[in-house]
Amino acid sequence: MRAKSRFAPSPTGPLHLGSLVTALASWLDARANGQDWYVRIEDLDPPREEPGASAVILMQLKAHGLHWDHWVDPTAQDGVLFQNTRSAHYQAALQRLIAQGQAYLCSCSRKKLQYAIEAGKTIHNPDGEIIYPGYCRPQQQASWQTEEGLQRFEHEDREGCAWRFRNPDGDDFVIRRADGFWAYHFAVVVDDAAQGITHILRGDDLLHSAPRHEALREALGYSSISVQHVPVVKNEMGEKLSKQTKALPLRTDNAEVIRLQLEFAWSHLEFHMPQGWIARVQGSWSRLRQQPIQPAAQAF
Repeated sequence: MRAKSRFAPSPTGPLHLGSLVTALASWLDARANGQDWYVRIEDLDPPREEPGASAVILMQLKAHGLHWDHWVDPTAQDGVLFQNTRSAHYQAALQRLIAQGQAYLCSCSRKKLQYAIEAGKTIHNPDGEIIYPGYCRPQQQASWQTEEGLQRFEHEDREGCAWRFRNPDGDDFVIRRADGFWAYHFAVVVDDAAQGITHILRGDDLLHSAPRHEALREALGYSSISVQHVPVVKNEMGEKLSKQTKALPLRTDNAEVIRLQLEFAWSHLEFHMPQGWIARVQGSWSRLRQQPIQPAAQAF
């Protein structure tokens, strides 16, 4: 089976230089190793999404020569998988976890979890998230064991409750939020398996998510994935470039600017990535630099 990789941005705004570094690293790694490279739009959180951002992101990738392999699926658009079409698949995976006793309902509010921090019952993880203190875990356990209990959870209105994964290491994280939206950690694992992804290269801001994803893969019977991380780009304040830190969108309307943006991304990788990796992808980088650049109208 041919190896596969992917780049999976969220449409909360246009790509910026930090996004380009990750996309370029993932694309170079896939091309250097003869892998298919897919783009997947992780549009799971409508309140945070920016209208039109998905189209802008795809245009930005094309303008920088980062062309993807087309995912063949009736729901795909321009060969790209959109997560908002995948709810039935996530629900099926959730039901498997419920049946295995590895998912449970949680009614804890943010205020209650913050109180747990203040009371010394739990701590924040390295990403700043409160590690769940397990308040709902024992109460729900008995309800999973009978078919009647499963049917009740499937059909009752559970508004205000989230679904948590019962993680063997005690880090019981949310897989479906109380507002009904699917959590990133859950959807990404289900979709990586569905697309047959074998290799991932992503920003090191997701480094601490790796154990969660591997635990979910094991629980759902999915194959392990080779995961590598690239240091993210930070601003003068030491903050990760993002929409929240006012990162400027990538320019696409000028060939020279596009080339400079690519050169910046490559320089970041040269400085931060292992020399063996740089040597391995050098040929793919050289071929990308030789491609003619086709600017696109600025859409933001």
